[in-house]
This record gives sequence, C-alpha cells and structure tokens, in this order.
Amino acid sequence: MPKPPDDALASALGNDWAELAQARFEPVISGLSGASVYRVTESGLPQRYLKIAEQDAAAALSDEIARTRWLAAHGATVPEIIRVKEQGNRVVLLTQGLAGTPADENPLPAPVLIDALAAAFATLHALPVSQCPFDESVAVRLARATTAVNAGDIDPSHFDTRNSAVSAEALLARLVKTRPAEDLVVVHGDASLNNVIVDKNGGIGFVDCGNAGRGDRYLDLAVLASGIEEHYGRAAFIRFAKAYSRTAWDSAKAEYFLDLYELF
Repeated sequence: MPKPPDDALASALGNDWAELAQARFEPVISGLSGASVYRVTESGLPQRYLKIAEQDAAAALSDEIARTRWLAAHGATVPEIIRVKEQGNRVVLLTQGLAGTPADENPLPAPVLIDALAAAFATLHALPVSQCPFDESVAVRLARATTAVNAGDIDPSHFDTRNSAVSAEALLARLVKTRPAEDLVVVHGDASLNNVIVDKNGGIGFVDCGNAGRGDRYLDLAVLASGIEEHYGRAAFIRFAKAYSRTAWDSAKAEYFLDLYELF
C-alpha cells in the first residue's frame, strides 16, 4: 500500500484493507465533527471517501452509519456504504462518492437548481416519520445545545450578525422559552448547501447524514433557505419557498431554527 498521509490513517487501516492497496488519500477539511475525512482516489475507480473516528466521535460516526442506512433503505439518495470496521473505540467507514457537486458550487441554472432542491426536500420530508427511529426533535436538540453551552464549546463570535451581541447562554435561554410547536417529518438535520450533492441532471443526494431523524421541517428549511438566499439571492429564496409548498413561509419559525443552528 502506498504510504498514506499520516500515521493515524495507517494505524486505522492496518493491513486488511486490500481494496485500498493502490489508493491515494487526500485529507478533507469538511465532514463529521471529530472525524478525520479523506478523499480516496484510484485510477479507473469512482471517487470514494474514508472517515475515521475515535472515542466520542466514534459513537457519532456509528450513529451516522445507522442513519445513512435507514435513509438508503427508504429510497433516499445517500452515499453507498462499502465497508465499516469497528474495533474498540475506533470506527472506520468507506463510502462511494455521489455523482455531482455541492449545491453551493453547482453549475446548473439557478431556477433549475432551486426547483430540484425544493422537490428533493419535499420528497425527503414525505418519508414515513412514524417508522424513523432517530430523534431530532427540539427537546433533543436543546438538550445537546445545553451540554455544549455548559461545556463552553460554543463561540458566540461565529454567530450571525443578528445575534452578534448575544451570549451563548442568553441565546439558549431564549430558545428554551420560545420553543415552537413542531410539525415532525424526516429531516436531514444539517441541510447546508454543501451537504446536498446535485448531479448534471438535477438529481439530488445527501451527505453527512449523522443528524437525520424525526424533526420539524424547518430544521432543514431554515438552514437551506438561508444558504439559497446567501448564494443565489432573494429571488431564489422566494422561488424555493413557493416550490417547496403552497402554504405561507413561516418566517418566525425559520428564524427560531436558524438560532438553534447557531448552537451546533
């Protein structure tokens, strides 16, 4: 096997990954928090991705694997899981890359892209929520946020300008006090544009599915729509809101879930 980029990767793979014997590994900055992510390339083969996680991150990666498998079993386009190795406090995951590019880099005309995103999320949100075993409700998210805030893991300097003068503790307190009624669907749970892969025909796939589960639809819609407006403008946001649903856009609910997203 060609020498991988670091000793940690060599240790994680060991000698039993013959399928990667001729592969080259390129570290990827984005991906599951706490995991090392590599883009795996090999002549004549489609692109693959390798994730390696240890300690607490290993449990999160195992959870991502379970959620990805559930989505795949219910017809969502997600990365194909090629191999999983769980050993002690380490998890290694090898997946097939999805064809296409992230939605914030895609060359499709904006109207085509926006309509494809709206249709894809409407389809995702129509999956059988009663059969989904993963909980991403507001209560669960607030509990995670409380743990993160109490541990000092939230940096308010990264907050959006509307929350620039708000502490993490104050924002959390506000979110607890103003918790909205929920309309539960199956959500991706981290619907930034770079987690949505769009192929040349407008087909949509989802990556980094470790937060998928039962949650309010605005858990996805707020983050996605904010990214659409930032990258493609106000008209694109309006088009998305109308294409997703004929009901009125709930601005207050969208703002709540954007604020909740600040704590993740």
